[in-house]
Amino acid sequence: MSYKTLIGRIIILSMVISLTIAGIYGFYVKQKAVNDLAKIDARKTSLMAFETLYAAMEKGWSREDLSNIISRLNQVEPSMKINAWRSQKVADIFGDIPDHKIKRENDPYVKSAMNGQEVLLTDYNGQIRYIYPITVKKQCISCHKNTKEGDVNGVIDIIFPASDLKISLSMMLNSFILFFVVFMVLTFGIIFFNLNRLVVKPIQHFINNMKDIISNNDISKRVLLSTKISEVKSIEEFFNRMLDSLQEYYDKLRELSDRDYLTKLYNRRKFEEFLEYEVHRSDRHKYSFCVVMIDLDNFKFINDTYGHAIGDLALKEVALIFSSQLRRSDIVARIGGDEFAVILPDTNGDKAFATVSKLKDILSGSVIELIEDRVHITASFGITEYPSQADSAEELMTCSDLAMYKAKKSGKNAVATVDTSDKSLSVEIFRKGEFIKKAIDEDRIVPFFQPIYDIVTNKIFAYEVLARIEDNGAFLSAGQFIEVAEELNLSQAIDQTIIKKGLRLRHEKAIDDCYFFFNISSKIFTDKPFMDDLMAVVDQTVFGDNGRIVFEILEREAIPNIKEFIDMIKLLKKKNILFALDDFGAGFSSFTYLKYFDVDFVKIDGEFIKNIAKNQQDEIFVRHIHGICHEFGKLTIAEYIEDEEILEAVKKIGINYAQGFHLGKPGHLE
Repeated sequence: MSYKTLIGRIIILSMVISLTIAGIYGFYVKQKAVNDLAKIDARKTSLMAFETLYAAMEKGWSREDLSNIISRLNQVEPSMKINAWRSQKVADIFGDIPDHKIKRENDPYVKSAMNGQEVLLTDYNGQIRYIYPITVKKQCISCHKNTKEGDVNGVIDIIFPASDLKISLSMMLNSFILFFVVFMVLTFGIIFFNLNRLVVKPIQHFINNMKDIISNNDISKRVLLSTKISEVKSIEEFFNRMLDSLQEYYDKLRELSDRDYLTKLYNRRKFEEFLEYEVHRSDRHKYSFCVVMIDLDNFKFINDTYGHAIGDLALKEVALIFSSQLRRSDIVARIGGDEFAVILPDTNGDKAFATVSKLKDILSGSVIELIEDRVHITASFGITEYPSQADSAEELMTCSDLAMYKAKKSGKNAVATVDTSDKSLSVEIFRKGEFIKKAIDEDRIVPFFQPIYDIVTNKIFAYEVLARIEDNGAFLSAGQFIEVAEELNLSQAIDQTIIKKGLRLRHEKAIDDCYFFFNISSKIFTDKPFMDDLMAVVDQTVFGDNGRIVFEILEREAIPNIKEFIDMIKLLKKKNILFALDDFGAGFSSFTYLKYFDVDFVKIDGEFIKNIAKNQQDEIFVRHIHGICHEFGKLTIAEYIEDEEILEAVKKIGINYAQGFHLGKPGHLE
């Protein structure tokens, strides 16, 4: 039901009730007024008739004379009939009249009047009948010696039409009712019009605006309500404020979803979207384009020497150089910590090589101004042309990576392309890939467990479950195969195996008082069959309502998939699964992630922890990270606890948990 219909029904119902009450009350007033007026009029007529007859009787007139007087009175007003009926006592003295006796005995109304009661009938065959008892007065006793004062000597019986009496009164009352009806209709009409104009139409306009915003997914629109009612106007004000907040939040999320927060370049996810689009466009229009992979040379040295904060400044400067030296149509993205990628549309291999060589020289010749120093940064560039050197987006990325590795192996600060002589490099990568695939197929991916200690109680709080490959009795750490696994999209299968095996081992050993941390790839979030399978394993292996399961994800993996990551956190938290942000602090943008990611734990990057006891800057940085995390309600974990001195330093800061070789190395679950 619409607002307009509701208000219309309320007003119509109110009008009907009001008019019904007015009609009933008017009818009652009308009837009462008719009765009262009839009684008064008839009494006057009766008294007049009686006085006329009495005057005649005083003169000694006979019964015939009295009858003639009554006849004359009836002739004055033909529509009125007057009769006088004598009582039994009068009949006893002066003789009875037959029709008088019949009236006394058979007319109940005359009988009542003979007993001294006035009788008024307002609907006596459509007429008014009034019977007035004539009581004995003192002067009457001289003639009516058998009576006493107060007795009834007779009655005056008057019958006259009610129409004349009702016409004037009805006209007055009907005029009043008509006026009342018109007044009510106008009043409610004005109320309806104003409610419709000031309330219903603004609300309907507001609803239409909401529908438009929802259907078009456009929160940039604002609502404007034309009304003078402050409460309705407040709806406009607060709804627009809400839209402003949503718009701001949406813009930030969209920026984080498409852009690298630090450099403002496109991120890996958006770059891959552009790459797929460019491949299809190239196929349609039959032209070539190139992809360039860029890896900064020895950038770890800058981070280790000057700190990650200075490293972030250097990355921003490098991003500015790339953006300023390339065309507006070229697409530049930061796809990793110190890795960049470029799409050069409508560019063949030779032109791309010349463009990239120039870019390399400009970068190496630029002076990067740091806070405490000036440095030169070089990079290795790998170029692949589509479609001559690759026939899909995935192959473009792989070949560009191979070309970039080739440039690094040639001495860095170089530009390279892929050709037949690079087969050995690709063979090496794919040989490792086959080794990993075989390990997966032969079920040689095994979980190792490294304890995480509660710093206050010095008891094991959790285990981080790490991937190992068993090879002839030895166990290869993740650092020996994970990069190739990610390159060949095998990391998801490894994550799946480690999570399932880790949960089943925990269940078998009935460890229900510790959390289990699992490292997962962000690609898992878009794999619905895997997530369904994982939830089935979780349901089979959790203890009660508290699963004590924590998924770790790296900052750089979360940001390219920010929407999927946020949605998946909400979904999995309903299953009592918690989240940890790993390697936190690798960039200043880390602090912004705390606002958008509903994680429970923050694992501080080991690069800050391992020197915390000796480097005051690292100690300050870790202390502030912990403080900010504490303000956001997150628990902190320090990695790389390699000795007692580091442990004491993090304990002094107040960090919640600690992990490292000093506390326990990864191994089998005991």
